[in-house]
Amino acid sequence: MNTRGYLLLACLGFLPGCGTPPTPLPALNASYEQALARTAPLAVILTPGSDEERLAFNRVQRYFTGMTAASVREQTSLVYAPESYLNDTLVAIEGSGNIEAYFAHTAGQVRTLNVEFLERATVGTDWYGRWQMTVVADGLNSGQPILTYGVTQFRFDAQGRILIHKDFWDAGSGLYEQLPILGGVIRRVRGAVEAAGRNEAGPSEAGPSEAGQ
Repeated sequence: MNTRGYLLLACLGFLPGCGTPPTPLPALNASYEQALARTAPLAVILTPGSDEERLAFNRVQRYFTGMTAASVREQTSLVYAPESYLNDTLVAIEGSGNIEAYFAHTAGQVRTLNVEFLERATVGTDWYGRWQMTVVADGLNSGQPILTYGVTQFRFDAQGRILIHKDFWDAGSGLYEQLPILGGVIRRVRGAVEAAGRNEAGPSEAGPSEAGQ
């Protein structure tokens, strides 16, 4: 990918019409911890700069570049292992077939869905990518591009397929704020929280002109 880029990726199951309800946070966290333990014996280290890492990265980047329902159906089984796990901060999905259905439906709801990986790093068997995601969808941001950033953790099997795809990004500022009604609520809550933080800071943290008044 945000990501997805992928951004995860990327990772837009909450767009109108996607039909997959968000998973409660405790269940999301529990499923993630279980997936980490379950995939540990299957995960391999992709040595930085190796052919294996290059091939795996290129496969992931290609998957999240200009995603469409057709490209998702064509590539998912090559990119995700049969026992793979996806957690995009909103839903947890297991199995490459279910992931394919989720992404294909999501891609079908937008005009543009593109994730570009900007940086990557590895820690043991885990591979992290910082991404930039661009989304264009009717009814969001007046049809103008929405740009968000995030980080995704990947874990790969011996065939270079994804075992774990865990996104870390702010869905609220990313896309929720663009939704009718809900976006306004989120912006008001965010503004109230920021105002409360400024009030708690008190005069000592105010600028010179404010402190002197």
